[in-house]
Order: sequence, then structure tokens, then C-alpha cells
Amino acid sequence: MAIAFVAAAPANAAPSRSDGRSKVIFVHGFDPSGAAAINCREEWASAIAYFKSRGYADNQLITYSYYKNKSGSNGCTTRFKDANGDYGTRETSLTTIARHFANRVYNAYSSSPYGGQKVDVVAHSMGGLVVRAALYHVKKGSPGFPPYLYIEDVVTLGTPHNGASMGQLTLCGAFMGTPRQCNQMAPGSDFLDDLPQTPSKSAMGTDWTAVSSYDDTTVSESSGTWINAQHKLQYNDSGDKAISHTALKSHKNFTYRGRVKHSGSWSGYAQRVAPVVRAYQAVYYKSTQ
Repeated sequence: MAIAFVAAAPANAAPSRSDGRSKVIFVHGFDPSGAAAINCREEWASAIAYFKSRGYADNQLITYSYYKNKSGSNGCTTRFKDANGDYGTRETSLTTIARHFANRVYNAYSSSPYGGQKVDVVAHSMGGLVVRAALYHVKKGSPGFPPYLYIEDVVTLGTPHNGASMGQLTLCGAFMGTPRQCNQMAPGSDFLDDLPQTPSKSAMGTDWTAVSSYDDTTVSESSGTWINAQHKLQYNDSGDKAISHTALKSHKNFTYRGRVKHSGSWSGYAQRVAPVVRAYQAVYYKSTQ
């Protein structure tokens, strides 16, 4: 028997899609080093600098973390804590983080007065799975998730939508004992299988952009664009212009060989803007071709 997912209707009309600078929430990925700690301003320094150069105010650039802080500074606008007041670890379920993220967006933005505020999201690596799960469970009406969200655009950069590379998962097992988050990123995991290939949309509709690279050894080019996003970009350059997993969230200069897909078939290869620039275009413009 088919089950229809029906989320609660917002009290006010949803915001309309438009060009312009809404608040942007940056969500980082899995931290494989040390004790899993993040300073968001360090993690997203290049992207934040570029967005500010394009006219965004500092208070429009929001950072979200699910690990404890590092470098002696908080560095993040919002940080996950569980019911006991503890920060997340690599053992914290991505669904649990997605619930916290969704409620944070709802309480701070979507449910605000005057019909609520819309936000955009730029997520790197595993962070894209957090956002994807948040929107899915809101639409599904899962317990503990808010009734609706207003997220206009989502950009995922090197997100393992269909699983991380086996080499990366092997390293995760060898050096970290395969924590829960690594298991959830494994191809065919219960977590990934639960998420539909067509990503869920918020109450105002959501435009998805998925970006990947053939030179990413953590997430394959096919996994990074596996979802049925409205817009896809795959880089395939060489030498010092190869786009690595980390470069997907930091490169903002020059152009790179890549191909795009908006509907139908992939385009031919041509010079494409850097991934941070593509993320900016995707969240600033209501429709980016």
C-alpha cells in the first residue's frame, strides 16, 4: 500500500522564489582527523570570503556544525548538542543531526514572524546528506522534525549521495574503527537506502544543485551527482587544475574543464566556473543554467 507523505501546512503563505541574497547556511562534512572538531570559519574561509566579495553581509553567512569546536574559538554560528548537552561525534547518527538542523532552521528562520524567512544551504560532503535527510523527514512527518521548512536552494559539493568510495571507507575502518557515520555513508546502508533519489523539497519548493569531480578520491563523480537534482556539474580536469574533494569547497578562482546537466543529457565538456562560484550562482539566482 502506498503511503502519502503530507507535512503540516504553514500558517502563512510561503516566500516566493527570487534572485537575491538570502541567508546562506554552510554545512561541513565528515572530519577524519583527530577528535572530530570543526572551526566553521576556518572550514569555510574561502567560500565566505567569496560570498562577501559578491555583496553578502557577514550576518547573512551562517555556519552549522555537528562536532565540537577547535582552535580555541567557537567559529560556528550554530553547533549541534544532544539531549545531554554533548556535542556530536562520529558516532552521532546523521538522522539525529538532521533533526537538530531542521529544527534550528525552523525555529530561527522558517517560523519567524511575517510568514517566515527563506534560506539557502551550501553543504560539503557528508553535510549534504544531513540536509537531504532533514528535508526528507520534514516532508515525511517523522517524529521530532518540524512541520515545514523554507529552503529555497541547496548546493551539495562532493556529497556521497550513493555512498563514499570504498577506499575512503576502508581507511575509516582501519584508523577509526568504522564509526556510525562511516557506516551510514557506505553504499547500500539503511540510511542511504531510506532517502529517495529525488531529493525532497521544502514548503516553498527547493532547487537542488549537485557538484562532483572525477579527481575526488573520497566521493566518486557519479555518487556526487547521483540524486535527481535540477542542476548537476561534474569537473574533469588534470594537473594542477584537478578538483579534489577539499577543493570543491574552496576553489573560487580560474575556470575548470567540466560538463553540466539541467535536463536530458549531459553537455559536452567546456571551461566552467570554479565550484565556489557555482555555489554562489546557484543560491543567488532563482534559476541557474
